[in-house]
Amino acid sequence: MASLPLPFVSLRWKFVMALMVMMVVLSGFLGHLALQRFDRQMDAMLVQRAEFLKQDYEETLSIIERRLGVVAQELAQSLNGSAGQPLESSLRAQWVELKPLWGLAGLSLYDMELNAVARVGSHPLPADGWLAAIETPEQRLSRQRCRQSCVLDAAFPVVLGGQLHLLVLVTPLEEVLTIINEHHDSEMAILGQVQPSNLNPWGRSILSLTNRDANYPRLLAASGQLEFEQMLQGPQAVALGDRHWSFVVWPVDPFHSLLLFSDVTELEQGQQAYLRDLAGLVFICIVVAGLVGGVLFWRPLGRIQQLQKLLPLLPSREFSQLKAQLKRPHIGFPDEVDQLEQAAEDAANQLEQLHEEVDRYTHELERLAMMDTLTGLPNRTMMHHELSKSLSSLGRTDDKIALLFLDLDEFKRINDTLGHDVGDELLKTVANRLKKSVRSMDTVCRLGGDEFTIIIRGLGEGTNIHRIIHQIFVSLQQPVQLGRHTLIVTTSIGVVFCDNPMLRPEELLKRADLAMYQAKQAGRSNYRVFDEQMLELASRKLMLEADLRVALEEGQIAISLQPILSIKDQRVVGFESLVRWYHPSRGLLMPSEFINDLEGSSEILALSDWVIQKSMQLMLKLSKLAGNQEFYIAVNLSPHQYLHASLGHRIEQLLNELQVPPNRLLLELTEESLIKNLDQALSTMERLKGMGVKIAIDDFGTGYSSLSYLKQLPFDILKIDRSFVRDLDSSDVDRNIVSSVIDLAHNLRRTVIAEGVESHDQLQYLIKSGCDHAQGYLFSPALDEQQVMELIRQMGPQLEWANIESLQAVFHPLSGNRS
Repeated sequence: MASLPLPFVSLRWKFVMALMVMMVVLSGFLGHLALQRFDRQMDAMLVQRAEFLKQDYEETLSIIERRLGVVAQELAQSLNGSAGQPLESSLRAQWVELKPLWGLAGLSLYDMELNAVARVGSHPLPADGWLAAIETPEQRLSRQRCRQSCVLDAAFPVVLGGQLHLLVLVTPLEEVLTIINEHHDSEMAILGQVQPSNLNPWGRSILSLTNRDANYPRLLAASGQLEFEQMLQGPQAVALGDRHWSFVVWPVDPFHSLLLFSDVTELEQGQQAYLRDLAGLVFICIVVAGLVGGVLFWRPLGRIQQLQKLLPLLPSREFSQLKAQLKRPHIGFPDEVDQLEQAAEDAANQLEQLHEEVDRYTHELERLAMMDTLTGLPNRTMMHHELSKSLSSLGRTDDKIALLFLDLDEFKRINDTLGHDVGDELLKTVANRLKKSVRSMDTVCRLGGDEFTIIIRGLGEGTNIHRIIHQIFVSLQQPVQLGRHTLIVTTSIGVVFCDNPMLRPEELLKRADLAMYQAKQAGRSNYRVFDEQMLELASRKLMLEADLRVALEEGQIAISLQPILSIKDQRVVGFESLVRWYHPSRGLLMPSEFINDLEGSSEILALSDWVIQKSMQLMLKLSKLAGNQEFYIAVNLSPHQYLHASLGHRIEQLLNELQVPPNRLLLELTEESLIKNLDQALSTMERLKGMGVKIAIDDFGTGYSSLSYLKQLPFDILKIDRSFVRDLDSSDVDRNIVSSVIDLAHNLRRTVIAEGVESHDQLQYLIKSGCDHAQGYLFSPALDEQQVMELIRQMGPQLEWANIESLQAVFHPLSGNRS
């Protein structure tokens, strides 16, 4: 699902919103920091207040203890003055006055053996051995004790009747809580042990509580919001109704705790007032920032917005209007906006000048883009344009058109031998002759190199395309004088007719190219008219390429070897490697049935590479079997493979990988491989020779051999084609040709191999003519790997042909006989 485009937002509002957001974030951040500090200060204040109350509570306990000490001394003096009265009677008499005066809850007297002498009041001491801690007359002892309520026990050593006794005074802790409540306006409670009940806050009994009627509901409400353990960790604030209270707990003993809680509503209200003031300050900052930003930046941003509206005038070439708008006076010091406007004005001036120059050169460039710079003819782009126009006119002004595809014969050889300057002059001459050979309504184009096309329009009933083609042949075949060179030019022409306006120019050009390719295969100065069979042939080639890829993957390709013999020694000097394709549906295919169709394709490179590698491996295997490291393996190279830039590197790589001596590899090249690109052929041949690889020129005499470059080629062996050997016993012409080739090769100090030797008469003539080596059915056809291994076993390590007992025994039963 496509995303919807975002709405446009002016830079002004973006700036104002960004400024406001920045202020909000900054104010929020600072406010957050201040609020944290305020919270920390408030927490510290609560902790400090709690610590102060705890300290005051402990000091109050100390004051009461000192006061009870004074009471104990006065009571001892009074008891010592009551001579003759029992101590218990005297204590009871004194108790009546002491209890209301000093707020005592109980009084006990013990001897030093901790036996009770007298006891009055409530809260008797438990038998817990507490008093045993007093060991000297000066030692005092006090503690807080809670059961149903909490009291303060204070024990003092006194001398009564000359004997040391322990006087224990008991006073309720409510007096301490009351004093703290009065002095600090804080509430206090003493909590007992855990007694789960809905009536007990935090499940604990309340032993003492200031202002019980008002505070008991508060404690119940607070217990629903606070955990007891939280209060042990420090003061905890909680909202109870419309008031805020702070709670904190200290342990009195392992079983009782002191709870302190106070009203902190004023502190909470102060925090809320702080937050309100902070929000107001943030709002004021945002408003002020927006106003300041608007005053300072609204006008410059408006100028940028105006510039954004003016810049589209540049591509529409309205330079005057843009410059008039930019020349308005501005108030204030110059800034970046002024520089931006000045840069826009400068760009407008430069673009105005540039457009004037572009307009001046556009027409010239359009003409050059459609024309070939060498010949002045329309180029490939213009040809497509004109062909499209011609196709669109079919059915309106034209009933049929024709496209001629021309390729000059042997033009590359002329370029290589005479130089590119001569080649360029020849192309100019050909272009002029082609224009004169056709009508004014027809269009001659140069596609590139030596390829030309002619669009023939207005093909009616009286138009004879064959007459036009004949005129082209006659015109081009007139001798061309270029400096010291006289040349005769021929061409191959492919013709395609079209009456379908829906056909694409590329398809029409492809068909004409196929027809031209057929004409070139038929020989020089020829033409062919396209038919559907040509498309079938092209499709067949594609299928053949696909089949070959599968064949290489599935092992359908095999190598056969044909022996090459020394005529003089009757000894095998090498084997020629020949390809056999065992097609799953077409049966056994010989190289002549598929190599030519694959020439120029990437598959032929893969096949050739496989053949070279496989041949080397087979040679090494046979060498090990024979115990002979002298014979070589000959491999045929296709023109496409030989002229490929990677051939030298690949041969060197295989020689190194397989550890094959370079002189045991013979590469056979046809004359076609040499004349296609002489410079590349010579460069490749020199590199191969530099490695030590042997080179043979195959099928010599069947191509367009030139003695002027033959003597420059660094080849080792010249192979006489079988077409000259076949009629040696019946044709004087072939005998003269063979003798001449042998003499030529020997004069060049090259070795000669005769191919296709099938009779003893042919062999005798070759011996008489001094031919070096021979191969053919007279000796042996091409053999598979097993047959070659059997042949080597019969010949022996020296590979002597005379040692063969029965050549027929070598053949595999499925290979047939020698014929």
